Amino acid sequence: MAKAMTIPDYHPYQQAHLNKPQLQFSDIAPLIEHYQVQPWLTVTELGRSVKQQPIYQLQLGQGDKRILAWSQMHGDESTATAALFDLLNYLQAPEQAAWREQLFAEITLYIIPMLNPDGAAKHSRVNAQGIDINRDALALQSPEGQLLMAAAKQIKPHFAFNLHDQNRFHAAGPYPNPATISLLAPAYNAEREINASRRAAMQLIAHVQPWLEQQIPQHIGRYADDWSARSFGDTFAAMGISTVLVESGAYRGDDNRQMARWLNFQLYVAWLAAIASDSYQQADVALYNAIPFNRSGGMKDVLLQGLTVSIGDTTATVDLAINLALTGDRRARIDELGDLSLFSAFHQFSVQGLAFKAGQAYPLNTALSLDTEAHLALLQQGYTHFSGDKALLQASSRLPVLLNPLRPTQGSPQLWQGATFLLVNTQGKVVQAVLNGQLISVPSGVIHNPLGT
Repeated sequence: MAKAMTIPDYHPYQQAHLNKPQLQFSDIAPLIEHYQVQPWLTVTELGRSVKQQPIYQLQLGQGDKRILAWSQMHGDESTATAALFDLLNYLQAPEQAAWREQLFAEITLYIIPMLNPDGAAKHSRVNAQGIDINRDALALQSPEGQLLMAAAKQIKPHFAFNLHDQNRFHAAGPYPNPATISLLAPAYNAEREINASRRAAMQLIAHVQPWLEQQIPQHIGRYADDWSARSFGDTFAAMGISTVLVESGAYRGDDNRQMARWLNFQLYVAWLAAIASDSYQQADVALYNAIPFNRSGGMKDVLLQGLTVSIGDTTATVDLAINLALTGDRRARIDELGDLSLFSAFHQFSVQGLAFKAGQAYPLNTALSLDTEAHLALLQQGYTHFSGDKALLQASSRLPVLLNPLRPTQGSPQLWQGATFLLVNTQGKVVQAVLNGQLISVPSGVIHNPLGT
């Protein structure tokens, strides 16, 4: 069966309301209800999570080649969940009826679209027991892990798609870019041998490697295949299932990982077609091996290069890295100092000739109306944040406004301090300010790295 690698017009199939930083069960519950009444697939409640949220499986097709895909095993990794519902939209589209009929004559696809709804509810990797489900393949202490293993033993899939998100600090091998998609055919034993089922997983990845490299050049990574006996991917590989790990990563200017979502969707369509037609068997495993290994921690959020830092009689010119919290307390922190020439960043700035200066807290003793102009004037005076009663502050400034921040930067930058400080020239004049990790020119007020860019 022949099928084009790329779906040229993806947007008609993109499931609405899933462009979010995190997805919870309430986001997919209406979609599950929709598919429960569709005649061309079967929806089954596999069981319940620790907190009694339902966990569903969708079954499509009646072919002999069986595929099991699951997402959100880690509750805070939801990119693939959105992409799976995009795939379902594509498969149910009237214009795909002929291809769907051909496809489902060859394959049966089983989808578990959110294995860890409790973790999803609290934006957590682990389940409500505090267990990492992907380290529970041996002990099976979590009900969610038990359900996944029971499904695999019942289905006996030939292929498995293990769908995850990775943190945005993975770099694509030697390149100065985030690894937007990382792939792996996990090992099935400690010797990392290659048998027929693992080779098939490698060939599936090799089948899409040229297309991926064309779409996102120098943004592809591969995980090291160290054997992890407790992990489901490795365990399923040991059971003879051709398992592909997909890790969705970051892309510049794409906080919600919509690029990785689109790529996942395209990969699923390509892999289903390749499995149905056996065309992946023609792929050269050398293309799999050509994918560079992820460089863990190779990316920073913000990198300031050439910053002058003085402590007593000692002065040094250093690089300073800042990492942002995009969820939770949303507090930016100083991540590393020194020679950071081996790292890349989503936002990289030369601050050569500028020196670090700690900001002061402006005390709120009386009511203060803070617009952008007043905010910039305070920055020029050395005030980066406010202390006191928040009821006294009426802020309309378009710049980040920090009130009673935790661990404000002290006289010199230190690891894990809040990334809020000033940059001054040789005359001591404030030229730029860093407010919660965002670099701002003073007095123009230009924000050089607003969140979401």
